[in-house]
Order: sequence, then structure tokens, then C-alpha cells
Amino acid sequence: MFLFIGSCKKSRQKVEITSDSFKKQNVSIKEGLVISKENGEFKAYKTKEVIEVDGVGKESIWGNVPWYEMNYKWMGETVDSSDYLGKFKLAWDNKHLYILVEVIDDYLNETLTNGKDNYWKGDYVEVFIDEDKSGGDHKFNHQAFAYHVSTEGHAIDKSTTKETIFLDDNVKVERTRVGSKYLWEMAIKLYDSTFDENSKYNIPVKIFNNKLIGFSIAYGDNDGNNRRENFMGSKKYHGNNNDDGYINSDVFGSILFVEE
Repeated sequence: MFLFIGSCKKSRQKVEITSDSFKKQNVSIKEGLVISKENGEFKAYKTKEVIEVDGVGKESIWGNVPWYEMNYKWMGETVDSSDYLGKFKLAWDNKHLYILVEVIDDYLNETLTNGKDNYWKGDYVEVFIDEDKSGGDHKFNHQAFAYHVSTEGHAIDKSTTKETIFLDDNVKVERTRVGSKYLWEMAIKLYDSTFDENSKYNIPVKIFNNKLIGFSIAYGDNDGNNRRENFMGSKKYHGNNNDDGYINSDVFGSILFVEE
């Protein structure tokens, strides 16, 4: 059994490390307590050390915070846990929201075609962010974001001109694999509604203790049939047909940033 580690981008070089050496680094994936939150209200805990986004989750914060469940069926058929099972952890510093996602997926389907066409049909993690939890429509504006984080490491959303665009500077992600278990580690910058997709000078919003944001997270699962077969999320209900998140941030859950 091997751990494949490296960037999710197309140009990555894969380094193979045996799962035994993975355990010796004291970064083995801990099962721990998995907390179910029907209302989608979560806490993120402040890290006291720099988190290196490498898809390994070796920092001490990841061993000390709870797993949250990402298994509410939003779309598709009920799936067996051997086909899909998802959970995630949350952390933060003043510059980033960090997310560690663990997914059991018996078949990881790469992003289709050029990474933009039919981007919701390949396997991906979708992260919904509303920086000030003000809610409202965000389909073709940046009141909120629905980042489709692809297997290639792209963060995909819609532009103000209704185009599909990469917002890769907003989300850094690395993914590793042990068997059918995938670990996605992300660092996400928070932006408010003044974000300009055509500017290089956007300033991220600083994160502080007791800040509250709108948030949900989900996984789109494609088992090779050229479509999203299941959509599994962190909150029991996500609007009409559980598919309002990419349009309406009113349906998001939340994250409270805490230092304890």
C-alpha cells in the first residue's frame, strides 16, 4: 500500500511513501470522534503552529480537534460506506481557514476535459464560504463563494460575467492517498463582497476570535458514469432539493472561530 503525495495540479510529480513510513511520521489518520451536526454549525480552532498544506495533516492541531461528518445525502442514491464516507476538521490562523478532509472513495474520477467543462461531474470537494454570513444570492457575484475544488487542485466558481473561472489564489490544496482513503488539505483565504476577480490586489479579510462566517462543505462523487452520482454534505438540508448552495448563501451553515 502506498501514499501518493504531491500537488493536485496537473504538473505534479508523485512521490511514493510506504504507509509504514507514513505512520512513523506520527501523521497517521486518526479515527477519533466524528460529530454529526444537522444544522451545519461548526467550530474552527486556532492553530499555534504554522500549517504546511501538504495533504498529510501532520500538525498537532489536527490531532486535537474533532472530526465533523460530511455524509448527509443532498443528491443521488444512498451510498454504501465502502463507496463513499466523508469527514473533515477545521482550524485557522489570522490569514487562513484550514480544512482537512478525509474521504473514502472506491473510485476517484479525475476532473473531466479541461477542468472547466462539466466541472461538477468529476469528483470534487465543494466549499461554500460567506465571509460575513450576510446571506443572499451569489450565483454571479462574490457576496459568497462556492469553490469546486477539483482533483487537479483548481478552485472553480462563476464570474460576474457568468463564466466559469479558476480562483486558485484563493484556495491552496494538496491531496494524498492511502488505498481508497484520500486526504485533502486546504488553506482558504477569506474575501468579502468587494472581491474583484480581475484584480491582483484583493486583500483577504483577517480572521479573529469569535468571528462567524457562513460555511458548508460537500463532496461530489462520480464513479465513472460521466455524471455526479451522489452529492454528500455537512448539513442536513441545503435549500430546495439540497442544491441551492451555489446560488443562495442563506442555506449555508456556519463556522465560529475560537481560540480554545
